[in-house]
Amino acid sequence: MEFVRDLEELTTHCIRCGFCLEACPTFKLTGDETESPRGRIYLVRSAIADKLAWEEIREPLDHCLGCRACETACPSAVEYGAILEMARTRLGAPKPVKNLTKMVTSAAVMRILSTVWAGHRAPAILGHTLGPQAQEATVPGREPLANWPAINPFEVPKIRGEVALLEGCVMQALYPRVHQATRRLLRRVGYKVRSLAGCCGALHAHSGQTEDAHALAEALVNKASGLPLIVNSAGCGSALKEYGAWLGTRAAAALAERTFDLSEFLVTEGLGDELANAQGLGARATYHEACHLAHGQRVRSAPRELLSKVHGLEIIPLPESDMCCGSAGIYNLLQPKMARKLLDRKWKNIEQTGARLVVLGNPGCQAWIAQAALEKGGAVRVMHLAEVLEWAFMGGLLPDQRPAMPRSHDYR
Repeated sequence: MEFVRDLEELTTHCIRCGFCLEACPTFKLTGDETESPRGRIYLVRSAIADKLAWEEIREPLDHCLGCRACETACPSAVEYGAILEMARTRLGAPKPVKNLTKMVTSAAVMRILSTVWAGHRAPAILGHTLGPQAQEATVPGREPLANWPAINPFEVPKIRGEVALLEGCVMQALYPRVHQATRRLLRRVGYKVRSLAGCCGALHAHSGQTEDAHALAEALVNKASGLPLIVNSAGCGSALKEYGAWLGTRAAAALAERTFDLSEFLVTEGLGDELANAQGLGARATYHEACHLAHGQRVRSAPRELLSKVHGLEIIPLPESDMCCGSAGIYNLLQPKMARKLLDRKWKNIEQTGARLVVLGNPGCQAWIAQAALEKGGAVRVMHLAEVLEWAFMGGLLPDQRPAMPRSHDYR
């Protein structure tokens, strides 16, 4: 298929200044130039110029998380995420990666597997698909809906508008309570919510399955109404906001323009004022920035602003808060050793804060960091921003959020 953007032209924007190096998680862990954005762009340019075979550069590209921290650091506005996805498309996604992507993006399959795997290690099935490298992978049990009391209609604003909520794949399957909290928060600022079902195509794009990603994007564009689209999954939101560049159509660009991360929409619509009047909750918390929220969407202040309005919530800054935790879509299944190193580094930083609650905005991060919390005894709770904010209206202490897995297993 024809790319909307030209890969070779995108690579020429890199001036090899090196600002990306210390922002890149894989370079920070290895010190290897080929494990950096600058190095990978050079390899892609070499493959385009036939100085290297494309297959020779597969491994360093596979090692990339696609976190896009380099884009935040880059003074030349290099679109590294687009370069990576287009280069991976040239290489072609291996069949096991295609199979895994298809499985993970099926909400029905994930609901079944998350129930079957609760309390077990994933390799029984994933190992058959991916081989030995999947041995550290785990799948959390599906969370039940919260037993929240109905919202008193006399305590919230009158309905003043309607929005759509992306149901998505992983969030819908593993964290339906996040959607439940999201709907309640939107009602608290005066909005009715209409569901939009479908896969955004983000995981397909990240792994080089561009045709499938664009097909899913077109299907979502065709199903979408003219309503603002609210997304509570950082990876999905980042993809949707790039639909104009992906597809090059007015309809896709229009949907991208009216797509909002939940946190930025709630700030704009005044949830901060509502939180200031809420009961609040008692907890010492820290905030982890999901890569595709901080670097993909450049949404950084909105989640913190909302958390700062919650009475009784002590927020401790997290060192390297915007450094990838290693989840990165299906990266922790494909590259478990590097993913584990990043998770261990993230957890050490979390322990340093002394927090008993980790707040974040992406299901992959939530499942991966919850895995570390489990391994360390389950005393630290890992929750999506939407749940934390909704609990602030309930008041009191947070419920027990420990994953439904036995503590006795060592998943290393």
